[in-house]
Amino acid sequence: MTQKRRVVEALAVRYFKRRAGKAVRPDSRDAIHFLNPDERRELRRIEYVAVGRAGLVGAICAGLGAVANVALQPLLGDDPGNASWWAWIEFLVLTLLAVLPLVVIELSLIYWNAIDSVHQLAAAAGLPLFRAKEVGQDVVRHVGDMVDDEDEIFAAVLARAALEIPNPPRPMFGIDPRREASRLRILMATLVYKAKVSLTKFIARTLLTRIFGRAALRAWIPFVAVPITALWDALVCRRALREARLRAIGPSAANELLGFVLAPHPEPSPGLREALMRAIGSAVVRSRDFHPNLIEMLDDLKDRIGETDAEALDDVPRFIECLRRLLPAEQKAALHTLVIACILDGRVRQGERAIMARAFRVCGRPPPRIQVLVLQRALLSGDQLAPKMLELLTP
Repeated sequence: MTQKRRVVEALAVRYFKRRAGKAVRPDSRDAIHFLNPDERRELRRIEYVAVGRAGLVGAICAGLGAVANVALQPLLGDDPGNASWWAWIEFLVLTLLAVLPLVVIELSLIYWNAIDSVHQLAAAAGLPLFRAKEVGQDVVRHVGDMVDDEDEIFAAVLARAALEIPNPPRPMFGIDPRREASRLRILMATLVYKAKVSLTKFIARTLLTRIFGRAALRAWIPFVAVPITALWDALVCRRALREARLRAIGPSAANELLGFVLAPHPEPSPGLREALMRAIGSAVVRSRDFHPNLIEMLDDLKDRIGETDAEALDDVPRFIECLRRLLPAEQKAALHTLVIACILDGRVRQGERAIMARAFRVCGRPPPRIQVLVLQRALLSGDQLAPKMLELLTP
């Protein structure tokens, strides 16, 4: 890749490449986005094991940290409230020296657990991360590097899900995901997200202290962190695996759904081509995130309909005006594309609901709230997709 990667992301990709072909997966000949019963059972098993390991690692490391905290409390004397500044400094320094190695171990084990589980998950879904080059030797010399590069890009997409690395905020395809975003709101959301574990521990300790009193809790209050850390680590692992599964099956689902959309329009008009591109751009802007599934969807759409000369594809008012100029059948295709783009990242945010409602009203149609949820659930569950699911959006 020409794009520079973070160190942990590069290590994860290298791990995926080293493990290529070693994960056992069910024999599957269906589409990647469709999860058959064998694949569903295997995915559930992988998720349960990974979440359990994450919780166990969090509990053990937090428990050892609590033991160190209790062991060092005599440095503060019988009444910590009257301890000197020097005693507190000594207590905090020694506590940090004991806890920091545990934090490093905890993060390392949790990241390894997530990366290894994502590798198993992708294989179980029928998607090996690095493809074997089953072609002639002369052909390998020409296409091998290209295949490796494509596989590494996709492996990096799953690695970012496992490591909870945010999607790059940079503009692509003339679409800026932060066009309508408030910088202050993004900063505050990031700070709250990073502080979630510490905030939970602080609230739990405050409540327990008020209920039972500081003297009664002093001996074991550090152990409050054990179940909280275990719970957060398990939840974070579960969320990372769900996101990785979505990224694994999303491109295949987008490919099939776009096929349904474009089937009645083998040669779309310039106006429809522009509307389809603007529909995806509007979904990206309203979600404030360029999800990898949407990047794959845009690539697929460009391959199918070609380039468009339209500018500012992230301008939502231009999308609405473009909708007004389309024929009714073309409006249906644009509305279907908008809905697909809004659900393809697994969540439908308030801004996306608003643009869908506005777009459908402009076309003289009621917003299909229930039908959108049905299609979203089918995508997330790995159900079989069908053209009728899109037709129900615009009956």
